[in-house]
Amino acid sequence: MGDHVVTDVAGRDVEVPEEPERILGIGAGTLRQLALMDVTDRVVGVGSLREDSLNELPYLVANPELGELPTFGDRGADRDGDAEQILEVEPDVIFLNGDSSRAEELATRTNTPVVLVDTANIMHDDGREVLYETWETIGETLEKEARADELETFLEETVADFEERTADVPDDERAEGYAAAFRFQGAHGLSTTRGDTTMFHYPNVENAIDEVESHENSVDLGHERLLEADPERIFIDVASVDRVREEVEENPELEALAAVQKGEVYPVLQVYRDMRNFGPMIANAYFVGKTSYPDRFDDIDLETQVDDVFEALFGERIHGDHLNEQFPDVYRPLF
Repeated sequence: MGDHVVTDVAGRDVEVPEEPERILGIGAGTLRQLALMDVTDRVVGVGSLREDSLNELPYLVANPELGELPTFGDRGADRDGDAEQILEVEPDVIFLNGDSSRAEELATRTNTPVVLVDTANIMHDDGREVLYETWETIGETLEKEARADELETFLEETVADFEERTADVPDDERAEGYAAAFRFQGAHGLSTTRGDTTMFHYPNVENAIDEVESHENSVDLGHERLLEADPERIFIDVASVDRVREEVEENPELEALAAVQKGEVYPVLQVYRDMRNFGPMIANAYFVGKTSYPDRFDDIDLETQVDDVFEALFGERIHGDHLNEQFPDVYRPLF
């Protein structure tokens, strides 16, 4: 078996086997990228996985066999696993989400080629380009270039579909939404928001709290500020459903919110867990679009569309087969 040289996302030239059959994904979001690239059959170990993740994170639901693999230590942004455990599964190549110094150290500790990848937000062009480079790098390493092309095409066509449907909505006629209670180090309440709202950006829905910067992970506005803004529709993380119900019961003033009175508080699929889950981001964007501009999305059957998204990304129609049972409140009015 010969070797060939791959240039990774950090510009490092890495010599890798010609046909790597045993791979690992280390660092936040890396295992998901390998699932997107349809190479989970080559993965020989995983970082520690929470039991509930296997039933809730789409890439694990679509690839349950990953939960049966040996573990090589803790997962996370700055955890590279245990070198002895990594050596036990004998990887041919390690994909790492990290920096060059970490890659060099890991390669030395494991005597294994380490290829750097990266993840980013898909909201804007530059973030999507980061993902495309990662997919191309994995594709070149594993001779899966065609799959990288498929993923890039899917994402570009998805963005174009939203633009075709809603780009011409005049600014003064745009619908308004508020993203609340999104998971960040646990469940949150209605007055907690964040600026990273891809599900609004794609269908051209205005953020009701537009002063929040897009890079902020979690911002607590307080009930008074939320009541003042009084958004017409509220979209919440399904993981926070119980918290939000209790919050409204314990704070009757929140019943004055127009969205609560009109039954327009909607749980959506989890996005911010083990880095950004952009399958749910896209699925949620179609729900936001259909809810906000029903005439522009009248040809979309939501259940079918959501499963189309997951099938394009992971090869499985996991929403109808699993996720809508796991999260029965999703895409239905909470009150």
